[in-house]
Amino acid sequence: MTPKDPLAQYLVRCAGGDQGALEALYGQVAPRLYAVSLALLKHEDLAQDVLQESFVKIWNRADSFDPARGNALTWMTSIVRNRALDLLRSAHLQAQRASVEYRDLDFSHPGDGPEAQADRAGTTAAVMDCLEQLKESQRRCILLAYYYGHTHEELTRIVQAPLGTVKAWIRRGIERLRECLD
Repeated sequence: MTPKDPLAQYLVRCAGGDQGALEALYGQVAPRLYAVSLALLKHEDLAQDVLQESFVKIWNRADSFDPARGNALTWMTSIVRNRALDLLRSAHLQAQRASVEYRDLDFSHPGDGPEAQADRAGTTAAVMDCLEQLKESQRRCILLAYYYGHTHEELTRIVQAPLGTVKAWIRRGIERLRECLD
């Protein structure tokens, strides 16, 4: 069965060794993935390195992508995010920590056309609306973990709550976001 998501179809083709699929995939998602990397690392050269390393990993691990477990862009974003966080931790770099304000976040890349920006704006608006429906503790922990890259242990110090509570807030919040976005 072929996945409906065109990005997932590219991943399936990459798993089969189709280098043209990797090139097409790169052309479609590299600006978004670069924006995620740059938002975490705050350095263009490091963000570019993470993007390149992530695409090598995407190519090598394309066969492990399961469309039944999530969409392709989320899977690839996780790879980039995890690689950027690994780099932050290994190099002991400190990303700038801004307040947890998400209304003005912009992940767009200047190379995107109006159609891609409009599509992303609709998706972003939906996510923000769903975030508004969460409890403050859930919303704060999710943003600190997934946007700012804090570990669960770091969150316990920031929000001054036990580890199990922080994990439960994040898990329940993600479940509510998933329900809201479906």
